[in-house]
Amino acid sequence: MGMWLFDEGKGGVATDSSEQGNDGEIHGAKWVDGKFGKALEFDGANNWVEVPHSNTVGFKAGVSFTITLHFKGTKVAGALVGKNYEDTSQVLPWYLLWNGGADNKVTLYLRDSASASFQAGGTTEIGDDKWHFVVGRADASTGKSSIWIDGKMETEADFNQKDGYGTGEGVFHIGRHYDRYTTGIIDDVALFNVALEEEDIKALMDDGIETAAAVEPVNKLTTTWGRIKQQIGK
Repeated sequence: MGMWLFDEGKGGVATDSSEQGNDGEIHGAKWVDGKFGKALEFDGANNWVEVPHSNTVGFKAGVSFTITLHFKGTKVAGALVGKNYEDTSQVLPWYLLWNGGADNKVTLYLRDSASASFQAGGTTEIGDDKWHFVVGRADASTGKSSIWIDGKMETEADFNQKDGYGTGEGVFHIGRHYDRYTTGIIDDVALFNVALEEEDIKALMDDGIETAAAVEPVNKLTTTWGRIKQQIGK
């Protein structure tokens, strides 16, 4: 549904490499070497990427989804990524991969259209200036959301799978949550409208999106992986 590799290495646009074409405008973040190719570094003050509203970066009711990215930094003060959170639209359905405290642990935060909140919180501190693979997953078939750090599921939580998330008019942000900004490098942000399996998550973590999707990985669930490659455009 969306894939921002940040491999342009220059310019003010973060290209969506999926078939959706949801390019983002870069606000202040600078180009640096990433986990795979290039990436964007955010200063924690006023750097972010903004993707205009699109139905393809929101998830309809009953649809499973997975959010993935690589992060290396010292402070997750706001959202790594998030859709729809704005000061005038907090009651609308939205989602965030964010840190709500000072411990640099990441939470998948979902809010439905009735303003009920659902949180799956990680247990690993990722503000250690080392690369971490961060995944938020919501499985509509089970009603369970989960947070994964470095290929391992850390927490599961119930969520309302009968509602959609990120379906309002708000923008999609990378590196920002309202007026809070993340400090560090973000690489290979991707949105999938499937609940990725553990093997899929580990392949993306180890090989990066482009390499992992180039061939059919051994022992993969071919239906799921085929859908992933279709979204990426492979």
